[in-house]
Amino acid sequence: MNGSAAIPILRAAKRLIFAQERQILVIQLQVFIGAIVSLGFLGVDGRESYAALIGALTIILPSAYLAWSNSRTSNPVRILAQGVVKTVTTCLLMVVGLVFLQVAPLGYFFSLVIVQFSYLLALAPFFKLAQADEKRE
Repeated sequence: MNGSAAIPILRAAKRLIFAQERQILVIQLQVFIGAIVSLGFLGVDGRESYAALIGALTIILPSAYLAWSNSRTSNPVRILAQGVVKTVTTCLLMVVGLVFLQVAPLGYFFSLVIVQFSYLLALAPFFKLAQADEKRE
């Protein structure tokens, strides 16, 4: 126990479980938003739709790796290293998409930015729940 109170330990454990659910929610939102953007650009141009798909995958793949690897460790140094790997991987995938695949920039960057908003969408309900927990105390 943590001194005299067991409640903070239980809340901390609940937040750890809740955090894993948030990681999965972020990935699900990224896939959903990426698919919607890609399908939306299909009505404009096939090349733009392809570029939007590559842009979404540029964000989704490193995020999925980070969520998977974070679920396997609680070591802060490893989590930091995995964040660095995610950032480097995202940059490398951007180079591959822009230089080697030569995707259309409008669909690619639009998808890249919109898929990043999944983090905000996934965290928005968390702020409401955290505020409700603070009011209860």
